[in-house]
Amino acid sequence: MKKYLSLTAILCLISISLMAQDDNKVTAKKSSIELYGFIRSEYYYDSYKGLNAAQDNFYLFPLYKGEDAEGNDLNHQGIHGFTAMATRFGFNITGPEILGAKSSANFETDFAGIVSEYPEVLRLRKAYVKLDWEKSSLLIGQTWHPLWNGSGAFYPQVGGLNTGSPYNPFNRSPQIDFDYKLGTKTTLSLTALYEQQYASPGFYDVPNTNCKNLAKRNAGIPELVAGLYYNDNGISLGIAGQFNAIKPIDVTEGTDGKFQSDELNTSYAVMSYAGYKKDKWFFLVKELVGQNLSNMLMIGGYGVKSYDDRTGGMTYTNYTTSTTLVNVVYGTQKQLGLFAGLSTNFGTKDALYNFDGAAKTKGLMPTMKQAWRIAPYYAYNYKNLRFVAEYEIDSADYGTGTFDFSDGLYDDTVNAINHRILLMLTYNF
Repeated sequence: MKKYLSLTAILCLISISLMAQDDNKVTAKKSSIELYGFIRSEYYYDSYKGLNAAQDNFYLFPLYKGEDAEGNDLNHQGIHGFTAMATRFGFNITGPEILGAKSSANFETDFAGIVSEYPEVLRLRKAYVKLDWEKSSLLIGQTWHPLWNGSGAFYPQVGGLNTGSPYNPFNRSPQIDFDYKLGTKTTLSLTALYEQQYASPGFYDVPNTNCKNLAKRNAGIPELVAGLYYNDNGISLGIAGQFNAIKPIDVTEGTDGKFQSDELNTSYAVMSYAGYKKDKWFFLVKELVGQNLSNMLMIGGYGVKSYDDRTGGMTYTNYTTSTTLVNVVYGTQKQLGLFAGLSTNFGTKDALYNFDGAAKTKGLMPTMKQAWRIAPYYAYNYKNLRFVAEYEIDSADYGTGTFDFSDGLYDDTVNAINHRILLMLTYNF
């Protein structure tokens, strides 16, 4: 009997507790949710196989792999594709006032999944919460990198899925972004980011582990970006500086055994742009000079500049690259667009260490000397439909011959060129 009484008492206490929690809980006011997205299908043809993602749909540059026994370029072969994997949808959410600020949120996904192996799987593109006050705003979550679009959505308007990459930074990252209006036209932006899908490579070899972004996670320091942006009557001007730190390896091994490594590789970048968007015109010119920008899907990286035989410890030096793009679009229902981009690799700041005739480097084609792209397109917009026909020519100069340890580049180059034809149909909703 006592057991039953005890059980009854416990149930009563739980009921009272739950009732108290129900009386005191904070209930969220209703939010409005707007669904948006598009269904996108595209056919493409490449004359030269390249470095790409999403089964060649996201094309970066032609990938030189050498010649066969008869002197034929191994990758100078045509390849076709047809896909709808770029289809996406998202939700814009508007909520109640919180802490005196207008609250909103965004969630967005597409079917690019694990773009190399399973491109039909859903993946997270954006997921963030934003609070807007009269003169400031705070964003927490995952969205585009501030160097991608600056302020006022000034990113390249092109036909292809690559959105101007690798000549424009391409990166979505978890971040905390604080913007403050210095006046009616000028905004100061401060952002701290970590890496997720677009990650800095390290020298880790950890099988069966999600080690893609270990170099950033182990560093313990967020990527930092500070930008100053001016917007007035369709004109946008911006300048931003970036600092990043990674730990390329956390445990080394030398002649005396294994040792912890605290050595970081730090890098810097500066971006500036000028844009105009009004009526039928869109214009953008952008310049970026930086070190180790491979997490932005841009050429370059870093290498080992010193090595300790006893501990296996290493220090690092960065490749410095410069990228310039120009993008012009005219029209509304009928549009003509042109994109042009140029990337130049200036090599490493310090000499690389000679590991028995070879250097240790990481990045996105760190020894490529130069790459360029020209891509005109025609688009026709009718109600919810958009049709695009684009021709893209990509060129890349790969290092060949004698490797120069003083700057991490080769003395000579070999050129690879791709001609791409893209046809795309999108239904927006």
